[in-house]
Amino acid sequence: MELKIEKRDFLRGLTRTHAVADRKSSMPILSNVLLSTESTKKLRLAATDLYLGVTAIAPAEIQKGGSVALAARTLFDIVKALPEGEVTLKVGPDLQTTIEQGRIHYKIPGLPGDDFPPIPNPGDAEMTALDADLLAELISLTSYSMSSDDTRPHLAGTMFQGDGKTVRMVTTDGHRLSKAEQALDAESPMLDFSMLVPHKGVGELKRVVDDAKTAAKGGDETPVVQVATAGGNAFFQSGDLLLSVKLADEQFPPYDKVIPQQQSKRMVCGRAKLIDSLRRISLVANDKSGGVQLHLEPGMLKIQSQSPDVGEGTEEVEIDYADEAISVGFNARYLLDALGALPHDEVAIELSGSLDPGVIKPVGEGVDYVGVIMPMRI
Repeated sequence: MELKIEKRDFLRGLTRTHAVADRKSSMPILSNVLLSTESTKKLRLAATDLYLGVTAIAPAEIQKGGSVALAARTLFDIVKALPEGEVTLKVGPDLQTTIEQGRIHYKIPGLPGDDFPPIPNPGDAEMTALDADLLAELISLTSYSMSSDDTRPHLAGTMFQGDGKTVRMVTTDGHRLSKAEQALDAESPMLDFSMLVPHKGVGELKRVVDDAKTAAKGGDETPVVQVATAGGNAFFQSGDLLLSVKLADEQFPPYDKVIPQQQSKRMVCGRAKLIDSLRRISLVANDKSGGVQLHLEPGMLKIQSQSPDVGEGTEEVEIDYADEAISVGFNARYLLDALGALPHDEVAIELSGSLDPGVIKPVGEGVDYVGVIMPMRI
């Protein structure tokens, strides 16, 4: 294989793919990125860890076709360090690969491209377009409450659903839950799916979304991501970037039963002001529990925390609340994570009793969001 490629195009393709390569795998081939020629003008880059797969196309001047697998991190670091300009890549008969640019010369070992695992593709599955900005917002509003514990695969991911009228993402780690959904402007019968996307897949999906938004920047077209499912995999595509994700074959918790349908008490407060107060008072919270106590009374919220080893703190915040007094304890970090995910100026916290879940909702227009946090005994 022999080709010439601009450094910026090569680096862009490697940036899209190299992070998926699994350097810790017992299969050495998985720590590599596969380079293969698509035509006389296209270089295909691919990487996989057997659960995620990503492919990208880069324009190149192909002088001799073929394929080779090269160490992903090494290749990325080399190309990133090169100055702008044309790069020459040649693969020798022993798979030793030469990378040259001007007076710069590298030689790195390669593996046979034929040994690289096949990456799933959507085949004849029909792709459906989703607004990339909407996907970015759904991920931002829900990713904080997703578990990263791979021993609990039913929680270590995002439930991603579409029913033709609404697109929705839901996550929970057992202590908190977030749900964000948006009604579509026009009904889309093809948009009918329910998939549990593992947390690593959600991270890579965010890259695809960012890629779509970057590609559309400055143009008149709305950035979109194409979505499909086939053979136990989800596929997300932006232009010539394709991500495949092996879906978790697990039962996601029945989230509708976790979300309280009616709360008897509701307070409204400025989001930034509440975040600042929680951060200050959580400085003296117990290191293990991180608990703070919220005391609500008409017009006033008192945030309190104490630890025998650290001390205690109290702050009063003016709020819009006209119901009877109530006290409830929460993990301060859980509150801060939910509040930090919201872009709104004001938020509402709904409560029923001191041992009942708290519900956080935005005040104002936007994606329909609800966050649920389990209470603590303090």
